[in-house]
Amino acid sequence: MSNVGSHNEAQQINIGNIISSKWGKKLPRWVVRILERLIHQEEINYILDHYKDLQGVEFMSALVNYFNIHLEVIGKENLPDNPRALFISNHPLGGMDGICLTHILGSHYQSDIRYIVNDLLFNLQPFKEIFVPVNTLGRQSRSSLERLQKELSSPLPVVTFPAGVCSRHIDGKIQDLEWKKSFIRMSLEHQRDIVPLYFEGYNTRHFYNIERIRRKLGIKFNIGTALLPDEMFRSKGAHYKIHIGKPVPYTLLQTSSKSSKELALELRDKVYQLCK
Repeated sequence: MSNVGSHNEAQQINIGNIISSKWGKKLPRWVVRILERLIHQEEINYILDHYKDLQGVEFMSALVNYFNIHLEVIGKENLPDNPRALFISNHPLGGMDGICLTHILGSHYQSDIRYIVNDLLFNLQPFKEIFVPVNTLGRQSRSSLERLQKELSSPLPVVTFPAGVCSRHIDGKIQDLEWKKSFIRMSLEHQRDIVPLYFEGYNTRHFYNIERIRRKLGIKFNIGTALLPDEMFRSKGAHYKIHIGKPVPYTLLQTSSKSSKELALELRDKVYQLCK
């Protein structure tokens, strides 16, 4: 784990400028003010300034303390001695779950962590050290593929949320969307055992209601993603349980007659069984 120098200049977020540069349109000031409040821009910038000398695991651990998060880890004895594994988890919160898992695994292994994440999250400076960006909406760039292969070949723990997005209200319960099977290939190609994790947590009812309305109206813009910063700030003082299952050897996947899609579904079920 590493700190950056004490004279590091703090990154600051300006949502109006970000939108203008991405879509080439300048929004009315009143719209920008609404967005600033929605994403808690002022407090995010305070955090980025206050912890500007931290990166990676140290930054994530500082966030756990800042948000006064209480964590209960069940099955910690199942964590393998060798950190070079692929840790898979459900994704109920869309932000704070990743922060907490980084803190838990980084503290346990006294090691840096690598996270395979949506490339939209890669822009925050304190995360660049540990986040391995992937494009969930299209083809990967050569540099992204090279970075992914490099980290999977490294001795560091690698964490991924196979759903790619945070959980939604589906069939009467909060659960992930279909898991992408790519993590099976990662495990096999890089000979990494898979460690299943289940994170107990929920976003607010407001979040799920907005998402339900979006789907009913056929709105393509992912409003839920825009609400995630607000959900994170609403989690102050929360208590979460994290369940850790026994590792699944990659050799077991090698000898299986099942397809990658079937194995992904089986491991998804295994993760959700951890809390029962």
